[in-house]
Amino acid sequence: MPSGSEFVALTAQCSLKHLEELYLYDIENDELYELSLEAYQFLLRTCQGENPSLREEDKEFIQFCLDEHLIRYSGTPQQRKISAHPSPVPSLRYLELQITDRCNLRCHHCYIGDGLSQDLSVKKIEKVLEDFEEMQGLRLLLSGGEPLLHPNFWEINERLRDYAVRSVLLSNGILITREVARRLRVHEVQISLDGMKEGHESIRGKETFRKTLAAIDHLQEAHVRVSVATMIHGKNLKEFDQLKDLLESKTIQEWNVDVPCVEGRLRENSDLWVEPSVAGPFLNYGFGGGLHSSGTEGTCGIHLCAVLPNENVCKCGLFSREPVGLIEEGLRTCWERIPRGQTKDLTCACPDVSICKGGCRYRARAYGGVNTPDPFQCAARGFLKGGEEDEHQEGR
Repeated sequence: MPSGSEFVALTAQCSLKHLEELYLYDIENDELYELSLEAYQFLLRTCQGENPSLREEDKEFIQFCLDEHLIRYSGTPQQRKISAHPSPVPSLRYLELQITDRCNLRCHHCYIGDGLSQDLSVKKIEKVLEDFEEMQGLRLLLSGGEPLLHPNFWEINERLRDYAVRSVLLSNGILITREVARRLRVHEVQISLDGMKEGHESIRGKETFRKTLAAIDHLQEAHVRVSVATMIHGKNLKEFDQLKDLLESKTIQEWNVDVPCVEGRLRENSDLWVEPSVAGPFLNYGFGGGLHSSGTEGTCGIHLCAVLPNENVCKCGLFSREPVGLIEEGLRTCWERIPRGQTKDLTCACPDVSICKGGCRYRARAYGGVNTPDPFQCAARGFLKGGEEDEHQEGR
């Protein structure tokens, strides 16, 4: 325990978050630790440069935080900028920030389609990040297009660590050389890898498989955490076991598997469409998901929104044609306008609804309606009802 002249300080990788509950957030490892009001107030005072006295009941808590490398002792006060203003309810925890719609590939399944060479200005990006931090945000998903093609990407990159949020770069990997990997200041890079060589290149183009694997190697050599995102499509269904072995051989700890929505270029490539009864079971291949649960009964996406390159704010990137406002109005104002559903209102009796939250709300609406469950998630759990695929096929 500290002497009277020692101060408690949060480690650089941690911040306090006032969400629906009070937390200490380990940004580097993406871990939330729930705090009592007393523990939160104690740590908040230390961030203000105070040296509050320890109660006997605090000592076990302090020792736990020391063991987890969440706090440290200092001989001098260590003031930290902490946004103590409570989050809205529900909290905005994950922000998809599409900084550009430029891309170096023309993937056959891309829901965005051809971009308009739109880029968010650095000033607008800073405003969004300030708002997100003030709203107690956790994870920033830096997206595009290909975000590395933003004309001012490296200026943006240098500022990311100024905010108490976890930054995750979503990239196809083609532009990630050894030098690029070393310069990145993000906490994580999520690489798109859509199968083995044949499956991946069938939608992303020749030589992309080799370059994507090289990007993973470059990032790991630079000690940047790598996760992988894979889309299920008609030409990679026989490759999932091989792909799983490949990712495990590279010690990838998080693998996100999903199904693309029939939008953008995918509308023109029906050979890539996979129906729920076929695609659903492949969703179970993913592992290591890092999303935080809040215990809310809201449907999928209850803690997520997106900012687009045209400055619009919407429920997520798929809802780009249904914006709720503009960046200049403030992220909090736009967030409060987003329509949300409750799992109790879904036409679903599946016992897993509290886990899947009804699945992708955009995809579910395309198949049945606002209050229907996502049939791909139903199929993954063995609860797909007959006739749902036929109904969607007619809708196409």
